[in-house]
Amino acid sequence: MADISKELYGKLTEFLTIEIESKVLDGITYVMTLKNESDRENTEKYRRIKEVAIKSGLGQNEAFRVYELSNGYIFDMDLAIAKQITFLLSKKVNQQTNGQMPVGDFIGDKPEKRRQEDMMKLAKKCLNQYKSGTKVFDVALFSRNSVPRIQITAKDKKGKDTVITYDAYAVRHWDIEEINARLLAKEGIKIAKIEPCEVLPSKTGVRFTLHLTKA
Repeated sequence: MADISKELYGKLTEFLTIEIESKVLDGITYVMTLKNESDRENTEKYRRIKEVAIKSGLGQNEAFRVYELSNGYIFDMDLAIAKQITFLLSKKVNQQTNGQMPVGDFIGDKPEKRRQEDMMKLAKKCLNQYKSGTKVFDVALFSRNSVPRIQITAKDKKGKDTVITYDAYAVRHWDIEEINARLLAKEGIKIAKIEPCEVLPSKTGVRFTLHLTKA
C-alpha cells in the first residue's frame, strides 16, 4: 500500500466500494458531480478526500485527483491505489471466511485493455473526422458507460426536446498526448487542442471539444 494515512485509506476504500464498485474492472475510477443543490453533499464529501490526501503529504496528482469544470467536478482515484485497496479487501474477506474466498488482484490488466481499446477508437474517430473535413468536434471522455456512446436530451432552438449523441471513451484528457504520439502521428495529424466543456447531465461522461490539425 502506498504511504497514506489510515483516514485517507478509509475514505478511498469507501469511495471505491460505494461509488465505483465493479466499474473499476473497466478502468473507471472516477465520478462526476454537478454544481447544483442535489449534488452538493457528494461534492463536499469527495472534496474532503482530496483535503485529507493533501494533509497526508500527497501531491495534487497523487492518489485522488479533482478537476473543476464550468458546471461540475470530476473526482478521479488513482488506479494503482484502487488495485492495492482491492487486494487488501480480498485478503480481509479471506480471513473472515477462513480461507474460502481467494486473495489476489482481481482487477488485473482489464482497465489498461479498455483504455487502449478506447484510445484506438478515439484515434480512428479523429482520422475519419479529419478526412471528412471536420477539424473541430465534440466527444465524451471519462465515460462511465459500457456502450461507446452517451445520449442526452436537450432543447433545440425552437424549444423542442431533441436527443444528442456523443461518442464516448473511457480515457482521460492526459491520454491525448499518447494518442497523438503513438496513433495519430503516423497518419500525419494530431489533436492540437482539447477544450473541457461540461459534465454531461447524465453524469456518465464529460464533453470535450477536440481541434485537429496536421502533425
